[in-house]
Amino acid sequence: MKLSSVELNHAEASVGKNIIHDAGITHVTGESIYIDDRPRLQNEVDVFVIGAPIAHAEVLKVDFSEALKQPGILAIYDYRDLHHNVWGPIVEEQPLLVEKIVRHFDEPILIVAADSREAFEKAKKLVKFDFKLLPGIYSIDEAISQKTALYTATPFVRGDVDKVLKEADHVIKGAFECGGQEHFYLESQASIVYPMENGQLEVHASSQHPTETQHLVAHAIGLGFHEVVCVVKRMGGGFGGKESQAAPFAAYAGLVAHRLKRPARLILTKDEDMQMTGKRHPFKFFYEIGFSNVGKIDGLKVQIFSDAGAYADLSSSILERAMFHIDGSYFIPCCLIEGFAMRTNHLSNTAFRGFGGPQGNLCIEAIIEEVARTIKKDSLEIRKLNLYSKENGVLTPYGQEVEQNVLPELFKELELTSGYQQRLKEITEYNKESLRTKKIRSLSMTGCKFGIAFTARFLNQGNALVNLHRDGTVQVSTGATEMGQGVNTKIQQIVATALGLAPKNVKVMAT
Repeated sequence: MKLSSVELNHAEASVGKNIIHDAGITHVTGESIYIDDRPRLQNEVDVFVIGAPIAHAEVLKVDFSEALKQPGILAIYDYRDLHHNVWGPIVEEQPLLVEKIVRHFDEPILIVAADSREAFEKAKKLVKFDFKLLPGIYSIDEAISQKTALYTATPFVRGDVDKVLKEADHVIKGAFECGGQEHFYLESQASIVYPMENGQLEVHASSQHPTETQHLVAHAIGLGFHEVVCVVKRMGGGFGGKESQAAPFAAYAGLVAHRLKRPARLILTKDEDMQMTGKRHPFKFFYEIGFSNVGKIDGLKVQIFSDAGAYADLSSSILERAMFHIDGSYFIPCCLIEGFAMRTNHLSNTAFRGFGGPQGNLCIEAIIEEVARTIKKDSLEIRKLNLYSKENGVLTPYGQEVEQNVLPELFKELELTSGYQQRLKEITEYNKESLRTKKIRSLSMTGCKFGIAFTARFLNQGNALVNLHRDGTVQVSTGATEMGQGVNTKIQQIVATALGLAPKNVKVMAT
């Protein structure tokens, strides 16, 4: 196919331009295919999960014999039906299905194959549990007192912080807490598994990590990795909640498909998803900061504790990223930064946008506000005074230089263009009337640096397969997953520009 000059000229300008989202029309018309939109097959079965109705207990007996007799129930499986029952994205320590000890509420304990949700709901009421209650840990403070750290990070140390704190003009000791957060992706955890020839499985999952999903399904069932294919067309949101925790649900559906030799569909309701899956990690910081009379930071000593929940999941890496971001946008000449991921009887917390970075940044910004209050200055003055800069320094507590540092310029420009000082003056005047109006206003301008990429450097790799066809069109396969961020459209633009094509001639394939 000979491309017109109009198409070529359009292609040259495609990167950085607004083009139609590759699925924009089908999203609006409702034609985009998500997992539960896939047409049902004649012999397909539904898969459901029964979680433990308790947060921490020893399992004495699970009796599902009566539930099996319920019409519409095809099979019920427990941990004994799995080839391998332990998983974990970093450390393998988490059971796919509870064996002896329940460690958080609604922890998966049984898998049910049924011909309808109605049949499942009736059968669920017939399952009998016998538990021995165990004491639980439900706060970071309790976990600290009982020393339940499942991971202790290598501390960041620069200078003699104790000496610096003793000599500082001012020292503040305090604690800062930030709670968890639900991902609330619109599409809950969802998988459909099709049995193929020779015992192979084709998994369609709402997963940010199809390779891990492929491997866990194979491992749980006892297949080779080469006998399982995981396909991800798109997700209805992920935000980290489908980075590791999508894989077990695919494994549950995979077990049913493998055993019954029938397509198996597992779609959690929003209630089930929120009760069974991990959240953003709550954090608690204990800090001690020393600073001068003008607000210049001399030293920071901080202990960081995260609520990892019942199992390790990705908590170690999330904790470390919080440590990498406790400095925020500010040069801290002397510091001791320690981190601990604490085991509790909450859901096993997991990846969430920012991956620990927001928690660390929140803490240092809260500390900056405390410094400003102590010496009765506006917090922007404290921030500008302590920014990474040529005058202060650009070396982070973990030994990396902040290259191409534009923080001072950004703060200076934004202070002017936002009318910060005028707004501050107006707010100050307004607050003088606070006793009468019972209302106050406040103003703050904060910065953020965020470290991209993985600290495990071998993970920072990508690949693409580009098929250029004789008619001038292109198919591209990459390791990226589309979760609503438009990555397929960006790849489409890049390939179109590199090859001198119009974007419409490039299709990005399912992952």
